[in-house]
Amino acid sequence: MIRDVEGFLRSHHPFSRLPERALEALSFHILIRVYREGEYIFKEGTRPLEYLYIIRKGEVVLELGGSEIDHLSEGESFGYPSLISGNPPNSSAKAVKDTILYLVPKEIFLQLIDKYEEFEHYFTVNLARKLSATVKLLRVPPQTKSLESFLTMRVKDIRLTPPVILRKGDTVLRASVEMTEKGASSVLVEGKELGIVTERDIIKKIVSKKLDPSSVRLAEIMSSPVIGVEENDFIFDAIIRMVRENIRRVAVFRDGKVVGILEDKDIILAESRNLIAFAKEIERARDADDLRYIYSRVDEMIAILLSEGLSALQIGKLISEINDRIIVRTVYLAIESIGREPPVPMTLMVLGSEGRKEQTLKTDQDNALAYDDAYPLLEGDPAFYFESFGKRIIELLTDTGFPPCPGNVMVSSREWNMGISEWKSRIRKWFLRPEPENTLEVGIFFDFRNVFGDETMTEELRDFIFSELSKNDLFISYMLLDAVRMRHSGGLIGWILSRLEGSEREGIDIKKFGIFPITHGIRALSLREGIRETETVERIRTLVEKNILPEDLAEDLRESFSFLQSIRLRHQVDQIKEGKDPDNLINPGDFTRLERELLKDSLKVVRNFQDFIERRYTSHLPR
Repeated sequence: MIRDVEGFLRSHHPFSRLPERALEALSFHILIRVYREGEYIFKEGTRPLEYLYIIRKGEVVLELGGSEIDHLSEGESFGYPSLISGNPPNSSAKAVKDTILYLVPKEIFLQLIDKYEEFEHYFTVNLARKLSATVKLLRVPPQTKSLESFLTMRVKDIRLTPPVILRKGDTVLRASVEMTEKGASSVLVEGKELGIVTERDIIKKIVSKKLDPSSVRLAEIMSSPVIGVEENDFIFDAIIRMVRENIRRVAVFRDGKVVGILEDKDIILAESRNLIAFAKEIERARDADDLRYIYSRVDEMIAILLSEGLSALQIGKLISEINDRIIVRTVYLAIESIGREPPVPMTLMVLGSEGRKEQTLKTDQDNALAYDDAYPLLEGDPAFYFESFGKRIIELLTDTGFPPCPGNVMVSSREWNMGISEWKSRIRKWFLRPEPENTLEVGIFFDFRNVFGDETMTEELRDFIFSELSKNDLFISYMLLDAVRMRHSGGLIGWILSRLEGSEREGIDIKKFGIFPITHGIRALSLREGIRETETVERIRTLVEKNILPEDLAEDLRESFSFLQSIRLRHQVDQIKEGKDPDNLINPGDFTRLERELLKDSLKVVRNFQDFIERRYTSHLPR
């Protein structure tokens, strides 16, 4: 069962990255303290601290010399610089409202720091650096480079929320429907003078008074006039205006016409387009609407990172990390929605490119769930719980913006949500029939990676797969054949050359004919050799160490894979900028001459790899 303390920690980084046993042990050492509004938890310069503080409920401000340097809320930690250094705290901490804190004893915290590298990195590098930068703001003129570059941004440089505009005579019910469908938190009301109705207006003026939204007109509850800024105004000016008027959003005008709504959360995300900021927003998300807003900003962040030179493989890991956190938050929202925690140990796994941490944009959901179907229960079948649990998770992920899998490889499907003994039975059946349908399903599944729950169950399944495959070389041979089969009819290189001129605008599926043969071929060879890594580049490295791949072919595969992922990601970013749904159909005619040469070279490497597989592993198989 998931206890309250353990469940809370599991939903907040970096505790969520601790192994299950460490998290369980930590929960037993947690102390709970309550601080009243205005009460100091500790003060600057007093004796070194004895606890790490985690906010369970409420808010805390950190002060230096009487000035506020940070404002912390649920799930955030503080006090670690003193624990790590052994020095007195360099700031004061005060509860700004009644606050419940979890206290981790110093010796337990230092043991975790010493044992788990990611846990150590979070506290000693990422957050310590952030605190240091915050402290410097009090001592350095505000014209520092990073602050200046943000405050001198124009309003138009931020991705604005499109305006939803209705008439005064429209009902509150219609406004609610429009806001829900378009993911907006307000509507503008046309008239002699522009008005605005927000979510908060509807709650305070309609819901709390139990009025019928279908009988109340927007003119009756709107606020007017609307506070606005020009799109060429500085962000700094917009912030000052919002603070002065005590409002959370302003309309943005261009030549007298509203072109968007600028909200306070837009400014926060524009200032902090990084994983830490996204992680915080995700952990605070109250529902799918909050998650959808955050997820909608990922595309913009990725476009910026790509333009700044970050590689597609690095971006893939970043996207996967963000997706992982959204999935974890979704699990807790699903538990809250159902009103009951999982009755037995379970593992939620991500598959395919998410499992390999090689995501691009808007990739289909691929996930699976296994639970302990031998766990002793007094009553009830856990299958009924996990059926509802899986469906609710997929509903929330779909509402967030994750496209559902066309092949239904999701935990909402009985085929991908079952007890661990059932999984083992299904895996055996896969291996008994090396048909394309089964070899491809194993290919999707084998990249599985635990994202929530009992990781030991995930590894139990991995051990079982390797054990079964050690008796079944034929199945691996047919998996390798899938990679060989994926050749473009008519010759891919010739196809590219024939379409560099003229008006024909056909596309080539770069995933199907370029990326898949690499990832699937490398995956199959890794299965054959008992390699446990899931990332393609790491698998290639290990295959070289085992003398399975020649070093020169391995280097070519690494470079080609990176290039193909890069042009795929850039293509998808361009499509999103044009308002299109991202796909994998690229046209070489859109490339520079150098890029076309690199594409040809990369696809030749793919062909060489397929020839290598065919010579060594599949020449004896019937086609």
